[in-house]
Amino acid sequence: MDTAIIAHRGASYLAKQENTLEAFQLAIDIGADYVEFDIRQTKDGKLIVFHDNNIKGRPISDITYEEVCDISKKYDFKPPLLSEVLELCRGKIKLDIEIKESGYEQEVIDMVIKYFNYDSFMMKSFLDRCIFKIKHIDPKIKTGLLISCRRGNLKKRFNDLFPERRLKACKADFVSPHYKLASPLFIHLMNLREREIYVWTVNEPKIMDKFLKYEVAGIITDKPDAGIFTRLKYTT
Repeated sequence: MDTAIIAHRGASYLAKQENTLEAFQLAIDIGADYVEFDIRQTKDGKLIVFHDNNIKGRPISDITYEEVCDISKKYDFKPPLLSEVLELCRGKIKLDIEIKESGYEQEVIDMVIKYFNYDSFMMKSFLDRCIFKIKHIDPKIKTGLLISCRRGNLKKRFNDLFPERRLKACKADFVSPHYKLASPLFIHLMNLREREIYVWTVNEPKIMDKFLKYEVAGIITDKPDAGIFTRLKYTT
């Protein structure tokens, strides 16, 4: 199996600003297999590609898209609309879509399937209920549960290290752990249960090399050029 190289928020290490059309075009030009990005919704219902829940201290959900653009313009970038990203990427690269909040899953799905076939995108979230809702709306969509290296009580830590019950409950097709969680035991257990693994965010070639040897399904990286170069020795 060829491990997919996934450009985290576009080729974010090379671009002036992550999650921008420039970053996504660079990922396409480099030859990444997927581009990964985040979706949020503004006060006026616009679906935008942006990671943080606020921009310069103002919650995205409390301001209009025009206000988002006015603020970002001062810092020489513009968060694109989801539709703009879909138009740019269609037919050029696959999508790894992270939905940051629950509540607008239907709108995202309706828009994405207008542009992309089911085998050309996947959706993921840290929110179990979000993944469950996506699967309820359209079972044909490939979905994944994101898992972080969060600190918390013993129960939370256990559910991160051994997420099988969560994956089954939310009907996720794959798991996307922070790379520090993806131990040999974790990978072994997921392989036994036939769950694909997409690790994030891996920027060091030595660590990429380790996961390529484990043949994980995908490596999410700020440096897709380094990922592609590191993968060459396994594909030639």
